[in-house]
Amino acid sequence: MTPETGLDGWDAALAGAFDILLGGKPVTDPTAGYGVYYASDSLDEFLFPNPWATPETLSDRKPRFLPDSDGEYPFSPWTWRFDLSGSLFHFDADLLAGTGPWGADGHKGPRPFDDAFVADLRTFSPAGEAGLVRGAELGPLLGRHGVDLTDKASKKLNTWLTVLLRVATDGTLTDAMRAATFTERGPEHLVPIHDRSADEPWEERLGAVTHPALRDHLRMLCLSERDARSEGGFYYGTGHWPWSDLLEAVGCSLVAGWGFGESQAGVAVVRLPAEPGK
Repeated sequence: MTPETGLDGWDAALAGAFDILLGGKPVTDPTAGYGVYYASDSLDEFLFPNPWATPETLSDRKPRFLPDSDGEYPFSPWTWRFDLSGSLFHFDADLLAGTGPWGADGHKGPRPFDDAFVADLRTFSPAGEAGLVRGAELGPLLGRHGVDLTDKASKKLNTWLTVLLRVATDGTLTDAMRAATFTERGPEHLVPIHDRSADEPWEERLGAVTHPALRDHLRMLCLSERDARSEGGFYYGTGHWPWSDLLEAVGCSLVAGWGFGESQAGVAVVRLPAEPGK
């Protein structure tokens, strides 16, 4: 084991690599908190019915693993533990209003909840983003209005809710970056490069990473958008993340984002809002 690959060298290599990804050593604010969110079109498409979508589980702050329906593969989100109480659930506007496919003549209706549920839901939504709630708020609403997302009737809601799962981290930027880059489990779980080069300028920049296996692992997370369609990921940096509007609605600001596939899935590191409990 060399100085670069030992545990002390691992932590130092991670710190240096994160500085590279973030465009330099970030100015730290001791009062700031950071988090990680994961979202996926396929998650929304097959979310319900779901045994963990109960009032009790959604309200529980205890981190938990979720069932893996995809099988093990590199950069699998199911290696993370999730904070469901801090996860975000966004109800489509037509679903809430009972319009479009959910209207009187629509093929989806009627909604599996009543107007009282919708009115209650809206009281928790941030200004300008109706229907957006955290699991901690959604759980009690489900129980109070008798909405059962574990029942087969809830299948009709699939693709009509957008879910941003909150990855359980300790609130620091370092831990958030470890989770988002799939390095939190240590050097024995790194993904090797597969006949690929990172997208420019990341191929050159990542050359400064001192840990060889970490360097290759991060190259797989900085592929071109074309190469990332089949494996690995594409690094958006701070410029873009497909679901960032929902994060901004609750006061988060994007620090770093990655896309997978044809942007059907992604993970984002965010600075959390200053309000207590958020």
